[in-house]
Amino acid sequence: MPYTIDRGDATQITITARVPYAELKPLLPKAAAKISEETEIEGFRKGHAPYEVVRQKTGEFKIFEEAARKYIADNFEKLLAEVEEREFKGKSFEPIGEPQVAITKLAPGEELEYKITLPLLPLIELPDYRAIAKRVLATKKVEEVTEKEVQSSLDWLRESRTKFVTVNRGARLGDRVEIDFSTSHGGAVIEGGESKNHPFTLGKGRFLPGFEDELVGMKAGEEKAFTLAVPPDYREKSFAGKTLDFRATMKLVQERDMPAWNDEFARSLGNFPSVAAVEKSVRDGLIIEREAKERERLRMATVEAIAAETTAEIPALLVRQELEKMGSELKESVEPMGLTFSDYLTHIKKTEGELELEWRPAAERRVKIALVLRAIGRREGVRPSEEDIQAATNRVIRHRGIRKEEFERLDRRALFEYARGIARNEKVFELLEQLR
Repeated sequence: MPYTIDRGDATQITITARVPYAELKPLLPKAAAKISEETEIEGFRKGHAPYEVVRQKTGEFKIFEEAARKYIADNFEKLLAEVEEREFKGKSFEPIGEPQVAITKLAPGEELEYKITLPLLPLIELPDYRAIAKRVLATKKVEEVTEKEVQSSLDWLRESRTKFVTVNRGARLGDRVEIDFSTSHGGAVIEGGESKNHPFTLGKGRFLPGFEDELVGMKAGEEKAFTLAVPPDYREKSFAGKTLDFRATMKLVQERDMPAWNDEFARSLGNFPSVAAVEKSVRDGLIIEREAKERERLRMATVEAIAAETTAEIPALLVRQELEKMGSELKESVEPMGLTFSDYLTHIKKTEGELELEWRPAAERRVKIALVLRAIGRREGVRPSEEDIQAATNRVIRHRGIRKEEFERLDRRALFEYARGIARNEKVFELLEQLR
């Protein structure tokens, strides 16, 4: 098939193909039949109108246009295979995204000419990534878990199983209390200054300085009025430097009943025969957590160091896709806050375009890192198994909280390809980690 190629840059080519009229002519009856199936023509059932009737009804150019589209679709893969074999033999040729097809010449008796613009994955000139990986991995340092950290985790375990018991006595620091209160300034209750059955732990310092001290000693049912001078540097600027009047009613006082640290408590946590077994489990868990955190740091440091020494032209299409992904991630994160994306943009006083301008360097970095991992995987012959891909798919589903009914509506091919990339990257990292 006669064609020419315009290599705009390393990330895009345009193929101009020319087709003799003799090759297009046999497709005209099929094109007319297809148009007949989609067009109401009086006196004929759909798909049964003769060629001449269709031509008179729709015009000859429409038939030629349909024939050209069919020819292009039927020969698309063949043309790409020919281009790859002749122009890119032994080189990378990986189209990405949707091709843009334009018919540039079409007339009865004349040759067909059309252009296909293809975004391509760029050529990646990798540095000595093995040497870089060794250098970065040599910086591995996992800090030891201290006894203080272990004790803090054990204290949290006891705190998480603490019960609160209602008592008939004055409130003490550390008690859980519930109060009704109102806040006034100049004789008027301030906006947002009232609450009913407000729960908190006395002594945590969640209120104005001095507020919780005034509640110490109060029993359930008791009321109290008091005045506080707010410090001029208080974090809530609308209160700073003012004198506020409070009226509080103690509704509930509960003391903490923390379980004793003994073997009985250890057994209540699960399959632990003693407190020593719990302590070992906690210590081992902290070590595993710390090692996992250091592994993630080393992985990111390794691929960033490799990317910094990698030469590659970043396709605009991939950057655009990454920006759209970042936008979707932000939209998903603001929804649980009860905000629309438009409200969020108004709150931060920025447009979507301004955000994308800020994100572009990060998007380009993320794309380059993905391309580097892909290139290393190809060079090293990394191929994840079907089990690896399925496991990665399951992790994506769990992470995104995809429900069964949502999964049924997903583009599964796209999901599995995304998971394939995750599984491949995991294997690339594992390969690099073996270079220590």
